[in-house]
Amino acid sequence: MGYWDRVAEQKRFSHPLRVDWLRCYIDSAARILDYGCGYGRTLRELSQAGHENIIGVDFSHAILVRCRRELADVRGPQRWLRAALRKWRAGLRTVFSTLTCIPQDDLQRALIAEAKRVLLPNGLLYISDLLINEDARNRERYDRCAAVYGNFGVFELPEGVVVRHHRREWIEKLTCSFEQLRYEPFTVITMNGNESAAFQYLGRRRDDNLMSIVDITEDPSP
Repeated sequence: MGYWDRVAEQKRFSHPLRVDWLRCYIDSAARILDYGCGYGRTLRELSQAGHENIIGVDFSHAILVRCRRELADVRGPQRWLRAALRKWRAGLRTVFSTLTCIPQDDLQRALIAEAKRVLLPNGLLYISDLLINEDARNRERYDRCAAVYGNFGVFELPEGVVVRHHRREWIEKLTCSFEQLRYEPFTVITMNGNESAAFQYLGRRRDDNLMSIVDITEDPSP
């Protein structure tokens, strides 16, 4: 978490929120959990689209300080929290630019399993993240780091953090316990200002009998 605390004031993200997708499947009263909410850009767009029952969760204290500051004008029951010990369930869970920050297969599987646990019956999972790129710059760093991390698409950034770009086949495998509703590739500008292949995925929880929770607790204000 030290990296994200260090860069909390510097990074910006540009993954779009497809409000038209959400309007097809949920109403404005649905509970929404934005996991890895960062400085709150997606939370603001959700609020502007009429969703008030939203909660942002992140592990970086510094980035949540920024989130509270940037969303100081947002009114309603929204809360910006750190992950820990409180029961809460949702109709939609958004995971924007988060898988790229979790390069390990097992930890990505755990994240998606947690998403399924927190979702209500017929709840939705909305992912926006980065795909494998075919340009020479990216191919070189994928090849260089594959032997080190055992996974093609995982690489190190110069500022000292390990990230991941994904194959579509892996995303399909990762989300196999969900019914895919939408999938769309697109191009995005990354947090470091580079162009990258990306995707958005919307899926519905398949197993309506799985009952569990996500635990979170409110982070004390700075």
